[in-house]
Amino acid sequence: MANLLSNVRLFETFSERECADLVHFMHEKRFGVGETVCTRGQHGNTMLVVVQGALCAVVPGKQNVHAEVARLDQGAVLGEMFCIDPAPRPVTVVAKESTTVLEISRDDLTRMRQEAPRVAAALVGAVFHEVLRRLRSVDDRVDRELRAERKGADSDERPSDGDHSSTGPWEACFARLRGSA
Repeated sequence: MANLLSNVRLFETFSERECADLVHFMHEKRFGVGETVCTRGQHGNTMLVVVQGALCAVVPGKQNVHAEVARLDQGAVLGEMFCIDPAPRPVTVVAKESTTVLEISRDDLTRMRQEAPRVAAALVGAVFHEVLRRLRSVDDRVDRELRAERKGADSDERPSDGDHSSTGPWEACFARLRGSA
């Protein structure tokens, strides 16, 4: 199992020893086809790594039909933030096929902090790094969307006085959220 973890992006900076120590704190769980792994809205406190099989993340769709928003295959990580900060799950996750996962909970992380503090620090650091990577990705997407929106507004709605220095309400809002306003 430690070899599998070393191939997971979240754990790419872990040494072989750290991966082996991390596996010591994880629990293997199995899910049958169609079995619910976690439910949208329920507070989560675990992180899962898909060892074998596949899961799918679904959200409610029209006429109570679930819409699949992501597929999680071998090596995928789910819920890494929840073992640090429990919050309502944003999606329901269902086994797409017979699936085996490794699970670590907040309680396991607490025990790890006492028994293997170096590995616990590496795990928390990796989770924060992943969260920051996602935030940067969202920030880049927001910038692209705003530029595209502004480009359309410049050509369609702005007066032709040559002054394009003012920002629209969305740009100002996102600038404040980023701390650059």
